[in-house]
Amino acid sequence: MRMFQVRQTITYDLTVAAGTEQEAILKAKGIPLTQWTTEADEITAEMIDETDEIDDY
Repeated sequence: MRMFQVRQTITYDLTVAAGTEQEAILKAKGIPLTQWTTEADEITAEMIDETDEIDDY
């Protein structure tokens, strides 16, 4: 049986007025996710075990 690891990535966008990049990051940390705009989700699958059942001959 093949096994896959599935990962979902959600990207949030938020425009913040700030004087520096550090200030923008600090402000963004304090804003609840409900105020962020959700972008399209990305779902990826990666095979982690390629072992198939072995047939007896």
